[in-house]
Amino acid sequence: MKTAKGRAFYLLTLICVIYLLDYADRKVMSGIFESVKAEWAISDSQLGLLNGIVSLMISVFVIPMSIIVDRWSRKYMISLMVFIWSIATLLCAFAQNYYQLLFFRALTGLGEAAYAAAAVAMITKAFPRSHRTKYIGIYDAAAPIGSGIGIMLGGYIAEMYGWRHAFGLVAAPGVIVSLLFLTIRDYHTVQISEKIKESISLSKEVIQDCLYLFKIPTLWFIYFAYSLIIGLNTCVIDWIPTFFQRFHGLSEKEAAMKAGVLAVAVLIGAPLGGFISDVWEKRNKHAKVFVSAISTAISIVFLYLAIQTTSMELAVLFFGLFGVHTVAFLAPASSITQEVVRTNVRALSFGINVLIMNLFAFAVPVLVGKISDVFDLRFAMSLLPILGVIAIVLFFLVRNQYHIDRKKL
Repeated sequence: MKTAKGRAFYLLTLICVIYLLDYADRKVMSGIFESVKAEWAISDSQLGLLNGIVSLMISVFVIPMSIIVDRWSRKYMISLMVFIWSIATLLCAFAQNYYQLLFFRALTGLGEAAYAAAAVAMITKAFPRSHRTKYIGIYDAAAPIGSGIGIMLGGYIAEMYGWRHAFGLVAAPGVIVSLLFLTIRDYHTVQISEKIKESISLSKEVIQDCLYLFKIPTLWFIYFAYSLIIGLNTCVIDWIPTFFQRFHGLSEKEAAMKAGVLAVAVLIGAPLGGFISDVWEKRNKHAKVFVSAISTAISIVFLYLAIQTTSMELAVLFFGLFGVHTVAFLAPASSITQEVVRTNVRALSFGINVLIMNLFAFAVPVLVGKISDVFDLRFAMSLLPILGVIAIVLFFLVRNQYHIDRKKL
């Protein structure tokens, strides 16, 4: 770790482990949906809200926390955030009713609010542009691994020992890693002048930074395309264990195991999307956009087939192929949000992206739950590919604008 390269890879390792734990803590809930529903007799829309509230809290707090990340210390902020969301997850094990659990899930979202923005900013700083997309792809791959682990542990432990024990198991590692992160070397952030240290002046600078970002057309296309796909993916991850139980007759443990394996299997797609983008971009300047659009188009076809088939084997196959393709956009799209802005607002840029995408991650699963309450879960999930079609259109709209905005830097 004495060399710059060694420090960079140590940082990347910790960031990936933390992101894995982030998603394990988020998605453990998906593996225990039916146990919680049975114990408290709640609706599908209420179930959806237990995961959705995490995304909503991230949306509410991501901007102010991203500002602190950009102006204070990424190292200390990440350590603090991991500690907070881990303790909040542990508290979920002690919830005595639906509203207590909802409150503790909201605290989990508060802790996770600006982690993605801080992590992407640190990776962007630590690695050169020629390899940056690849390493962001590796980082993004930690999310499906964490989701899979959380879902599998949730379903298995819920069936064997009761759903409350699942929260305690996934929470403990986060406390340890939060302390380990204090060992990394922080890097220089843009210093705030004496006047800006005053709250009013700081607010003015933040408003100026936001206005600067809002004037970049590329960001708007990417923000909403990214968010539509994240809303779609979040909904599938949240509901797939329940889908397997209701329409394919699996037990909670069996459904969680299959859903968890599928979530882990999609880790191929995130780094693969980054790798293809890096290689293809040497020949085609639109590579990042093309990879994002093409992979999304393929994914929604497999998603529709997975939902409609009555064969368990085909459903697993199609969901798996959907998963690999639907995360391939992450690295190239994330890279674009960093490459069209000044270095001092990179975390804020991605923070706005996180805000919007988490609003979709909140709304889509809850909406699907409400539609499921009226019709059924299969019908509700069959509507999801529509979001992918809209995202594809947005990706193509950004094709030329991306290079125009980069040249303005």
